[in-house]
Amino acid sequence: MLDTSADQGASLRRIAPQAAWSVIAMVTRGDTATELPLLWQICAALQSFSLRITVLDATSAESEDNPGLQNLLDHAHWQEDVAPDADHDAPPWHIVPARVGLSRLAVQTRQDSTMSPPPLQALSHLFRSCDLVVVYADAQLLATLMPGSQVRPLLAVTPLRASILGGYQNFKKLLLQARLVPLIASVVTAPFKNAELLAKSTGRALQHCAHLHLDCQTDFMTVRSFPQKTARWDDAHPIALRLMASAIPMAHGVGHR
Repeated sequence: MLDTSADQGASLRRIAPQAAWSVIAMVTRGDTATELPLLWQICAALQSFSLRITVLDATSAESEDNPGLQNLLDHAHWQEDVAPDADHDAPPWHIVPARVGLSRLAVQTRQDSTMSPPPLQALSHLFRSCDLVVVYADAQLLATLMPGSQVRPLLAVTPLRASILGGYQNFKKLLLQARLVPLIASVVTAPFKNAELLAKSTGRALQHCAHLHLDCQTDFMTVRSFPQKTARWDDAHPIALRLMASAIPMAHGVGHR
């Protein structure tokens, strides 16, 4: 999976050649200053693998002026696909407001705990022009929508005490409620050597807590992400590959509601 071929996206496609698209996830804890630059780095890295990306953004609610996933679900009888905008000023990946639509799926899941196929399969008839869908949502929503799956949601943390504590709480929720083991991204927040050392210490601290208190062996990766500096997409490539390796394939036409 972690190959160095010219088209690394082909590795993902070979895993599930019948899939319409596949799903990965990133946890939001509300720290957009840290999370969003990292999310865009990862999207850029994924696009460099020749993958077509859609982000389902659960931090953004659908509305008449801001249509998104809820609208697609309500009009699924005539709109069977979603394609990226033609706006040349837009990012090269498609961002879909998804708070209401994903919450609706979560409510349906809670009402029917025996739901089969899995909740996100209800979206399989959408996004057929995409290769990979990134679900950007809080830990509770991800735990409801992806229980027991192979997905490793990306959990970004910084050296701040509140971030470490919040990161552990989210890690615990995903593990205990949904048997999901997050991939920890310890973010280097400044271009200084001590900032990199702090990021490594942060990753080790969270790794140690998961092992000590949750009996969970996990790993972490450090990544440079400076919102005001020149982007360093190469830092996100290893994380993007790890996320691809745990993606869930969505089969064509299954779970259409």
